[in-house]
Amino acid sequence: MLEELKKEDFEEVYAIMESSFPESERRTKERQRKLLDVEGYHLYGLKGNGEIIGFVAEWDGPDHRFVEHFAISAHARGGGIGTKLLQAYHTLRDKPVILEVEPPADEMQKRRIAFYERNGYHLSGCGYTQPVINENHPGIPLVLMSYPEALSEERFMLFKNWIFNTVYRSDD
Repeated sequence: MLEELKKEDFEEVYAIMESSFPESERRTKERQRKLLDVEGYHLYGLKGNGEIIGFVAEWDGPDHRFVEHFAISAHARGGGIGTKLLQAYHTLRDKPVILEVEPPADEMQKRRIAFYERNGYHLSGCGYTQPVINENHPGIPLVLMSYPEALSEERFMLFKNWIFNTVYRSDD
């Protein structure tokens, strides 16, 4: 069962984050921990045998939810846990979900997009370069996926304005 995680779960979540995302796609541990005090930022996790096996890091926007990080621990991958976690996450609130992925240039990126598509997400042609969130790493070109409906140009413009003024500004 998916549950909202607490500050004392942070170390476990960050360990999964470190093993799942390159440095360029995650904040330093100290900066990530500070987000726990930011209004609208939430961590949800799925536990198994007393440990976190997957999590969703979410920003609750005015008319959408933004999934900043979604990961399953290495030892729990491949057994349908990711699908189970996403399905549980979708039932939390009745708001559209938006997330960022790298454009489908290599096999891993294509597989990631296919996973989200199997779970009801739509790949858009809309994107941007993510601002630097970890020093000494350049920004990353990203495209957006949305659930349950495709992202319109109008919704993209509203989302882009929100994310650059809320999520990425929180790193200042």
